[in-house]
Amino acid sequence: RNRELPIHPSTCAVPSFEAEKMRSITQAIIVAVLLVCILGAAVGAKSTAKKGPRSNADRELRTRRSECERDVCQGLANEAKLTCTYRCVSPDCYEEIYAKDEIEEGEVDTERGRLFSSCFRRLHKKETEELKKKQREEKAAGRKVADSL
Repeated sequence: RNRELPIHPSTCAVPSFEAEKMRSITQAIIVAVLLVCILGAAVGAKSTAKKGPRSNADRELRTRRSECERDVCQGLANEAKLTCTYRCVSPDCYEEIYAKDEIEEGEVDTERGRLFSSCFRRLHKKETEELKKKQREEKAAGRKVADSL
């Protein structure tokens, strides 16, 4: 009664061609998923780093625009409200972009809208740099006073 059991191909010590093929496919999928994760994280980090100062200016633009629409230009409609809002947000940029050619009834001018936003960002950056410079100068002057005491 010493019967030997038949050897099943999946229990062999030497892997079959199909098993090797499945292992290679699995490894390739794992590598592809890891690459996608790594590249996704790198792209996400790059886009976040790029938005820094510009997003501050854009946030300030949105804040000023909503405050102007709510407080200063409240009772106006259509083009009058838009003109009032642009003047309120930045009189300098309004003069530069819209003063020569006012917005007309029903006009949608996305190009000048972009130019206005760009002008605002430029002025906001300049104002921010001037404020930082003034703060550095005041801090340096404060150190000199403290050192002389």
